[in-house]
Amino acid sequence: MRREHPLTVVVVDDQALFRRSIQDRLRADGYEVVAAENGVEALELLQATPGPCVVLLDLMMPVMNGVEFLQTLEKRSESADVRVMLVSGHGVVDRVALDSKRIVARLQKPLEMNELRSALETQERPMLRGQRTLH
Repeated sequence: MRREHPLTVVVVDDQALFRRSIQDRLRADGYEVVAAENGVEALELLQATPGPCVVLLDLMMPVMNGVEFLQTLEKRSESADVRVMLVSGHGVVDRVALDSKRIVARLQKPLEMNELRSALETQERPMLRGQRTLH
């Protein structure tokens, strides 16, 4: 199922198996998918990724964690089309008090693919600036 104008998904997680699994599944669904193992790599990828994208962001990573990534992203005006779905295990997502207009979902590991697909589908529709979903 190829989409005419696919939403780009950036998978940011330090676990290679998780990244590869999500990449494979989302590509099979027709999404353009790129991956990074930490926040620094993700910021570099975003500079080369045209158009709107959704970042699946793990919070607990070495080099630059998810919180640091989000703080850096907030300072970049060229990243206005970037939305973020927080993804982490052990209840971390619910305990982290991050308030950003970019955060459109908080997902728990192990990730349910149907939940992820539904969350991504909501992001394919044009959003009003500042609108939030799936909190």
